[in-house]
Amino acid sequence: MTHRYVSAAVVLASAAALLATACGSSGASPRAAAGQPAVASGSAGSGWQPCHLPAGYKNFFKLDSAKNIRGNTVVRVTPETCKVNRNNDEDVVYTPRGAAHSLVIASGASVKVLRDTTTVKVTPNWLVNHKLANSPYFYYRVNGQNRITAMQEIYHP
Repeated sequence: MTHRYVSAAVVLASAAALLATACGSSGASPRAAAGQPAVASGSAGSGWQPCHLPAGYKNFFKLDSAKNIRGNTVVRVTPETCKVNRNNDEDVVYTPRGAAHSLVIASGASVKVLRDTTTVKVTPNWLVNHKLANSPYFYYRVNGQNRITAMQEIYHP
């Protein structure tokens, strides 16, 4: 069965959380495993939950474009929210949560994209001349000057 994962880190973190909190209970929901209260809706365990972000990351964005401006890689991004269906992890929905804006990628930033299902590190300038093979969605973090210090493409089969 093919599964859609927000990222490989989501799978590992979810499995570890389920194992640690459920202690083998088959009735544990992803919300309970994450330490969040379960939400009752039409059927038991149905509904949506926020996508998991790896430690140190707080936001998702859709990469609209990348340019090289005066030696800096500048990306045009749209901030997004992400939610995943509890009953079908292949059902992931991104929703814009603000206007598109530009961010500069900091010198020495970690930029990771997908090559098939493998994450590879590239230079920020690589984004300018290459088309992403998978999806335009990334999680990222910024420094005090609002420059991207790390960004990683999210896997969607």
